[in-house]
Amino acid sequence: MINKKTELTLQIKKDLALTNKLLSQGMVSTRDPETGFRYILCATCPKDGGDGTLSRIDRKDNVVERVLFCCTTCGKEFAAKPEDIFLT
Repeated sequence: MINKKTELTLQIKKDLALTNKLLSQGMVSTRDPETGFRYILCATCPKDGGDGTLSRIDRKDNVVERVLFCCTTCGKEFAAKPEDIFLT
């Protein structure tokens, strides 16, 4: 048995075109075909700058209309516009 150590580096993508594409397709994550890394939507809390993770998704006709995030620092839920969303 071969023991391979894989080192992963967290990558952050700020890509409005990709974010809009995902939302229009009703998706909140995508896989990088080259690395296999799965990117998921995230946002920065407007109150304290903490990391916001997906909390709730509002869909209509299979299109994501609104994404709510929960701040990991203050615990408050907040909405983010597509231009304020990044992928990590």
